Amino acid sequence: MCSLFYNVSEEGQVGSAFWDVAEEDKPELHNISKEQLMELSEKWEFEENQRQEKLNNEWKDKVPDDMIMMRDEIRNGRYVVLGCTALYLLMTISDGDASPLSPLQEQIWPLVIVAILLPLQFLVSRQLREVRWYAEEMTAVVYRKGLSGHHFVVSATILERGDELILNSETIWTKEGYDDDGHPVNKKETHYWIEAHRGGQRFGTFGDDWNNKRHLLATIDFLQEKISQ
Repeated sequence: MCSLFYNVSEEGQVGSAFWDVAEEDKPELHNISKEQLMELSEKWEFEENQRQEKLNNEWKDKVPDDMIMMRDEIRNGRYVVLGCTALYLLMTISDGDASPLSPLQEQIWPLVIVAILLPLQFLVSRQLREVRWYAEEMTAVVYRKGLSGHHFVVSATILERGDELILNSETIWTKEGYDDDGHPVNKKETHYWIEAHRGGQRFGTFGDDWNNKRHLLATIDFLQEKISQ
């Protein structure tokens, strides 16, 4: 999936340096030597760095007409906090020898989990994404702010009136080892991304760099409103 795209010709070919290499231009990776593979890897890394630099130079400091901000979060972290808090209250209130203010020693483990999770959640939430809208250019820009101060533009997508943004997903099962009886343990994970459709045809994807269904749906709602104005 391509996460950086700028424009497409009527034939569907790449129209900007921000696009990935077209499929027909990509070399076959089988039957090549280790040295050739390393050279290709270095070339692709260099080209990606160039694309990123051009993208940052054009959009990083440009003031948007509107934007929404979404902070990173530990998946299901809020539900764990709420569940542990409810369990703690249930354990202490129903016990005649304890109360929420004076629990028994064996009853404080839900609070320990909450005490560990909340600082982690706060730390993770310092990382965020901004979905920026530029009305004149009809461009949606996803801007990433990292925890270490590394800020960069993830994607810049030119849209048109009538375009449709659709949430798509793919579920993958991966083997996580074996249980005590020797049976394989499989892990299910669903990945989400946004597809941009024009005239019933998909012309690109973005948002696949962060796998948060709720945030992606909020992005679609925000951008669809801008497209329809």
